[in-house]
Amino acid sequence: MNDILPGDERNTRQARHPMDVTDGPAATSATSPQLARSLLATENVWHQMEVEFGLLTGREVAELLGVPPATRDWVSSRWQAGKIIAVRRGKSYRYPGFQFDRDLQIVLPICESLLEMARANDWSNESLSLWMLGPSTSFAKEDRPVDNLLDPGAVLAAAKMEMEAEW
Repeated sequence: MNDILPGDERNTRQARHPMDVTDGPAATSATSPQLARSLLATENVWHQMEVEFGLLTGREVAELLGVPPATRDWVSSRWQAGKIIAVRRGKSYRYPGFQFDRDLQIVLPICESLLEMARANDWSNESLSLWMLGPSTSFAKEDRPVDNLLDPGAVLAAAKMEMEAEW
C-alpha cells in the first residue's frame, strides 16, 4: 500500500491546510517552540478523536457495518472509491468513527460530499478529519462540525467556507 491516499497529491503539491505540517519535512527537522506546540496540539486532537469516536481498523469497520468476513476488501474499496474517510496513522490506515451511524450500520451520506469537496480544494483526509473536530463560528453554538452531522447542509456550507478560503 502506498503512502498516498487516493486523490491526495500532497507529494507533488504543497498542502494548503495548516494542519498538514505534521506530514512534511518540518516534522523531522529542528523545530521551534511554536511548531512543537502546534504538533503537540495536533497530536492531542488525534488522541481526542480516537477516544471520542475511535480510529477504527478495516476489520472493525466491517464488523460495525455488518459486512460479511468473505468481503474483507469492501472497506478498502469504499475508501479507494472516495466513499469513506481513511487517515494514515503510523504505518496503517484508520477510519474515524464519526463517519458511521452505529445504530443504522451505515456510513453517513455526508462523508462522500465532504471527501469530494476536500479533494477539490487540495485538502488531505487527515486535514478534513482534524477540521471536523475543531470549533467553528459557522454554527450557532460555535461547536464542531462533527457535532452537527445531523445537519449536513450546515456542515457542507461550513466546509465550503473553510476549504475555499483564500489565505
